[in-house]
Amino acid sequence: MTDAFHLETERLILRDWREQDAEDFHRLHCDPKVMATLGPVREMGYTTGLIADLQQRSRRNGGFTYWAVERREDRRVIGFCGLDRGHEEPIVGALEIGWRLASDCWRQGYALEAARASLAWAQQNFPSEPVVAITAEINERSRALMEKLGMRYRPDMDFDHPSVAAGSPLKRHVVYEVHHG
Repeated sequence: MTDAFHLETERLILRDWREQDAEDFHRLHCDPKVMATLGPVREMGYTTGLIADLQQRSRRNGGFTYWAVERREDRRVIGFCGLDRGHEEPIVGALEIGWRLASDCWRQGYALEAARASLAWAQQNFPSEPVVAITAEINERSRALMEKLGMRYRPDMDFDHPSVAAGSPLKRHVVYEVHHG
C-alpha cells in the first residue's frame, strides 16, 4: 500500500495511518508512563477508534493529521506526530502540532526530530500561520520539547481542558506558539 502522505527524516517516517498499526500504537495506550499526562490507560477499542479518527481528520484537513511515526530501522510505529486544527478554546481552528511516543523511545530525540519535520512541513504549506501546541500544565517533558522547538509560552491563553475531569491535575492546560520565519 502506498501512503498518500509520506515524510522522511534521518531516522523516522511520518505517514498516513494503516489498520495494521493498531498493535504497535496500542502499546502506548496501555503504558502508564505514556498515559500519566494524558488520562487513564485505554483498551484496544480506544486505539482502533483513534486511528479511524486520525484517518478521518486527514481527509477533512486535506492530508494532514497527527501522522503515524514509524522508526526506519525496524518499521515499528512508535507513536504519532503531526498537525491538526485546534478543537478547544482558545485554539479552535489554529494549526496545532502534537506528538505521543512510546516510553521506551523517550530521550532518544525522536519526538524532536518528528516535530521539527512537522513544523517544516507546516512552514512550507501554511507559511503565514503560527503553530500552537497544548499540554497539561504539569507535563514538563512536552513543555521542554516545545521550548526546544522555539515555541513561546502564552500564559494569557492557559485554559481548563473541557474533557478532563474537575479536580484532575491534568485539567489546567498551557499553550505554546511559534511563528515561521
